[in-house]
Amino acid sequence: MFFEDGGCNCGHDGCSDDCMTEGQEEQAVITMVDAETGEEYQFAVVDDFEFKGQAYCVLVTVDEEEPELVITKVVELENDEGEGLMSLEEDEADEVYAEYDRLCEEAETEDEDDAGEEE
Repeated sequence: MFFEDGGCNCGHDGCSDDCMTEGQEEQAVITMVDAETGEEYQFAVVDDFEFKGQAYCVLVTVDEEEPELVITKVVELENDEGEGLMSLEEDEADEVYAEYDRLCEEAETEDEDDAGEEE
């Protein structure tokens, strides 16, 4: 897999990597290459979480008409080359997606509770 830093994606001409539009969080954009077809796909890294001792990264397609959410496993690369992302195996995907849904619902409930306390 190949990763590429895409800057801040603010849309401004001449933008530097440290540019931030007011109120906008910086999103990393990576390019992943399908090992079988060689086709490249771009994703925004939108979240990460840990489940059963394994780190996962949440990606959203950036060049699709309808963005698609994809969860990948964070893995150590061979020869101590750092970390990379790997597709989930079919048998683990349902459980990992269900856990991420649970975490999102939990965060949403906490946000609603916080908003209620402020009033």
